Amino acid sequence: MNDRREIELLIEITKLLKKYGTETFSRLADMLSTPQLNDQIIVTLTKTIDISRTLKAEKVETKRTPRDFRSHLVELGSSEPEKFDLLLQFYDNLIGKSILPSLREIKSFVFDTGLPPIKATTRNKAIVPLLKSLSGLSLDELKAKISMVRTVSPQNDRSLEGWSNIILDKGRRNNQ
Repeated sequence: MNDRREIELLIEITKLLKKYGTETFSRLADMLSTPQLNDQIIVTLTKTIDISRTLKAEKVETKRTPRDFRSHLVELGSSEPEKFDLLLQFYDNLIGKSILPSLREIKSFVFDTGLPPIKATTRNKAIVPLLKSLSGLSLDELKAKISMVRTVSPQNDRSLEGWSNIILDKGRRNNQ
């Protein structure tokens, strides 16, 4: 054990002496002297490492941002061009907030259309799961669900940006 990290790990384990007591450490030392326990520890550590790597790989895959997801949609264009066009337009409208401008509206749309619930806590985090759900639908189902969405006009924009535009009177100043 000449590697510094392994020694640091062993030091961390010895710091548990105060919590578990000398008697428990003594019994553990006796158990570690048996080859069966050593084999069991090696198997347990190996499985823990494998699980950790799997979870990290899944976590990296799920951290796809809405902007990264656009490239995933482009890949769909070669196999299903009509579906790609619908999803890309829907995606661009979502990003531009011309449809479903709030997280509440996205979740309502998901509920109303019978799509799997979205557990996201922000609107931006909800876009990718919504598009993943929609991309799994047939073309006819996709058309039917997308047709349920209304476009938000600037007069009906109830988002924070819409309210700030009203308060700051940007619309009238821009028209003059």
